[in-house]
Amino acid sequence: MYKIIVLLISMLAIIFVWFNYTSTTVGFIYNPITNAAEYLGLKNYRVNFVASNIDSDLEKFFKYLSSRGVKFVVGPSTSVDGKKVLPFLKKYNILALSPTITSTELLKSGYIYSLMPPNKSIVLAFQEYLEKLGCSNLLLVLDDSNREYSDEFKSLLNYFPGDFVYYQELSSIKNVPVEKYDTAVLTTVEKDSFEIIKFLKTKNPKIRIFATEASFSKEFLRLGGIFLEDTYFLVPKLHSTEGVELVMIENWVDFIQKHRFLSTQQFKRFINTHIIKVGERYVYFTEEGVKEDLQLYVVKDGKFKEVQ
Repeated sequence: MYKIIVLLISMLAIIFVWFNYTSTTVGFIYNPITNAAEYLGLKNYRVNFVASNIDSDLEKFFKYLSSRGVKFVVGPSTSVDGKKVLPFLKKYNILALSPTITSTELLKSGYIYSLMPPNKSIVLAFQEYLEKLGCSNLLLVLDDSNREYSDEFKSLLNYFPGDFVYYQELSSIKNVPVEKYDTAVLTTVEKDSFEIIKFLKTKNPKIRIFATEASFSKEFLRLGGIFLEDTYFLVPKLHSTEGVELVMIENWVDFIQKHRFLSTQQFKRFINTHIIKVGERYVYFTEEGVKEDLQLYVVKDGKFKEVQ
């Protein structure tokens, strides 16, 4: 009897240790062109990160996570990277908790969850604001490196006269007749957005510029200069100056600290049947992604200010 009791206690201890490890260990996958990697050095969380660059051997990375019983990765941040990891998520039954992926197709896959609304909702919000501001000729400057994300913005041209151009470097827009456009929408990251805005406003000081969450960060503001003034952003309402990507990563980390999931199915059941608190806001998920209103911001005096 004594040996049986000792054996049972040992088995329970092993199960507890295994559950504690697998429920607090998550993958972390990032792209060096975004700010995600900065998060690893911000704070020491109870979450144990196993980190990897998106350009690493993804098969090896996900196989390792699976062998350790890991069910979740935080990231990636971009839709093009989400497309890269999706086959491995499916193969190893791992879920990606992305801060900012908005591709409608990826969010409907059942393997990628994001705290940003799907592009379908975002583009509709852009359409409504552009109409209010009287957009009559629209220029879309789309991130060529993330077409899975950018291409859905082309549907704005069904409602507004205009055109689009893919941006790789400044020469991509050198021959654009900027003077004929009254509004521009950018889907590029911080540094690229800064260069584009500087070029557009030099050619046409009166052009209104809207940007997306891809460049809404303190890094964008650090680039500084009068050219950034009056740039609009349409993103979820934030209670932090860190920027969308880092705030959303922190929201996911906080969420998985508070909730322990034994399986991906348990996670799906919970997130599809509850209104969840992330940061200072409450959101709920549908099959197409998170439902949330967007807030309009504008750069004034070198800061992001809410537009009432």
